[in-house]
Amino acid sequence: MLTLVQRQPRVAAVSGDKPAGLRRRMVEQVAVWRSRSRQLYALSRLDDRLLADIGLTREAQMVECSKLFWWWP
Repeated sequence: MLTLVQRQPRVAAVSGDKPAGLRRRMVEQVAVWRSRSRQLYALSRLDDRLLADIGLTREAQMVECSKLFWWWP
């Protein structure tokens, strides 16, 4: 029997960290998420000609754009 499991976001342990270090990591993570969000938006706007240039099909584009920006590996 095949069981499909969704990938869960990685969560780093924060015990014993100073508040400044935690804040820095949070700011860095938000910056990564914003970048991923912008990349997915740009990918969603590409036409078939540009998708062919980068080696993607429309179906592959739809799969990639359906991913949540905070769940990327």
